[in-house]
Amino acid sequence: MQTGERGNITEAKILAALIEAGYFVCVPFGSGHKYDLVIDDLKKIYRVQCKTGRIRNGSLIFNSYSQSGNGSTKQGYYGLADLFAVLHPETEEVYIVPVEAVGAAGVVLRLVPPLSGQTKRINWARNYLLKSLAKESQF
Repeated sequence: MQTGERGNITEAKILAALIEAGYFVCVPFGSGHKYDLVIDDLKKIYRVQCKTGRIRNGSLIFNSYSQSGNGSTKQGYYGLADLFAVLHPETEEVYIVPVEAVGAAGVVLRLVPPLSGQTKRINWARNYLLKSLAKESQF
């Protein structure tokens, strides 16, 4: 599957999950935005960058930056988007991660405990799982 096709499918699945959770979702007009969706939780508007996660070693991984066409330039999303919405490619669960909470590199959200038994300084995926608006806004 081509990158553009995968991105469209991810964006559509995230959009559907946000609507099912009770959020109002808008799609920006035109191209060139550093965000894919805009969501409203009845308190605030958020710019959302959609990402397809990758599963590796019990973790959900995604890049918190965009790359130029030839891959030579990386740009983070700080100030350009408010949230990442990350689709788990196998379960289709959506994780919401504030842009401010991560740097401009790869992000690792742990799905299962590591074999080493380490418990400190782990970014648990469950803490970012999309919640229903009815349960109160998570952002």
